[in-house]
Amino acid sequence: MPSRRAVLLLPVLAAACETAPEPAVVLAGPMRFDYLTPLPLNVASIEVGRDTPPPMGGDVGARLSPGPAEAVRIMARDRLIAVGTTGTARVTVTQSALVPGRDSLTCLLGCRLDILSAEGERLGFVEAQSRRVVTGPDAARPRAAEALLRQTMDDLNVEFEFQLRRALKDWLVQAPPGQDGTLAAPPPAAVEMEDLPRR
Repeated sequence: MPSRRAVLLLPVLAAACETAPEPAVVLAGPMRFDYLTPLPLNVASIEVGRDTPPPMGGDVGARLSPGPAEAVRIMARDRLIAVGTTGTARVTVTQSALVPGRDSLTCLLGCRLDILSAEGERLGFVEAQSRRVVTGPDAARPRAAEALLRQTMDDLNVEFEFQLRRALKDWLVQAPPGQDGTLAAPPPAAVEMEDLPRR
């Protein structure tokens, strides 16, 4: 029969044998999208709205830096460039939430891009959304919320570009941008030489 002292030590030993869960994998460095090919629009300016959608019940996104809404704005600022002479592309965050459940964590993101004339008339628009969920032990891992936000942002970035190329292709400038964000000048035409007639 085990001694009283041994019995009392069993919970302590069991706790010592338990290891903390490994943190979720999060890429080092700030969340950026400027390493991707920019999306040049035939407008004079890009506006990224500062408004944030009303928070959902239990939303924990405000604990992160950047939070979900700011992450969407970063994507818009990094991906879009204005190369036209008139009009505005206005980006609005339509959804931004990180909501824990009983045994889950859900991230919801969305944005809208409106093309406006110089007079403010809407000439076209596109919307994109993304949703991801982790459950069980993955939802309880350290940095799980940050990892989920980055994964959902990657999804939103892909969906945003797809919808933009599908619905607003006429507003995309196909020529590659220069280093300063403006359109690169076309290469000079080849010089043709012609022999002059002999006199």
